[in-house]
Amino acid sequence: MIITHLQRSGRAAMPNKPASPRELIGVGSAIAGLVAGGMLLGWFVDSRADTLPVFVFIGLAVGMITASYYAYVKFRNFMKD
Repeated sequence: MIITHLQRSGRAAMPNKPASPRELIGVGSAIAGLVAGGMLLGWFVDSRADTLPVFVFIGLAVGMITASYYAYVKFRNFMKD
């Protein structure tokens, strides 16, 4: 039995099937969490090191880069046949 990429990712193996609202909400929530998480982690480091706002900006940048890569991978999977 051959398992396709779509079956491994948990999506039905139907070509050109649009993403469901539930999947899109999950992607949006993950993006928001990555950005907010990076910023909060930076704020935590800044509060301990007394260097506000250096690590907040670093955490925000890392969160945005990570969220961009995550969105790219997810939407690339949605667009595959």
